[in-house]
Amino acid sequence: MSIVIGTSYVWNIVTATVMGLQTAAFAGCASRQKARLDLPHSAEVGSRAAEKLSDEQNEEFSRFQKVNQSHIEYLPLAQSSVLLAGLFYPKLSAYAGAGYILGRFIYSMSYIKCGPEGRKYGVFFICPSIITLLSASLYGSFKALSLV
Repeated sequence: MSIVIGTSYVWNIVTATVMGLQTAAFAGCASRQKARLDLPHSAEVGSRAAEKLSDEQNEEFSRFQKVNQSHIEYLPLAQSSVLLAGLFYPKLSAYAGAGYILGRFIYSMSYIKCGPEGRKYGVFFICPSIITLLSASLYGSFKALSLV
């Protein structure tokens, strides 16, 4: 079996690009939030710079930082999965990638507003999307190797 990259694969490239832009946007939000709280750029949760914050400001700062870190941790997996699965199943992969983007947005907004209990709304989209992408990538690879 040979891999033919068709025009529908472009949607996988677009999806992977939007994932990167979304992560960069939330990193920018976290940086602006530091500036709004008058913290140095290098400030982290629990650092001396963050000690001057009120409990409410510290909680808000912590939520922004956790959302930003979560984006950064999952970006390589999501992008590589959407691109690799797209070699075999471009439409399925693009749709699953779009579900991931939507889920990541919902996750971020609800976590920032509601705290840890707000994560569940975004995870409802994120987990099935990642499982679909990884499964499609593995199944497509096994099929190309004539193992399935």
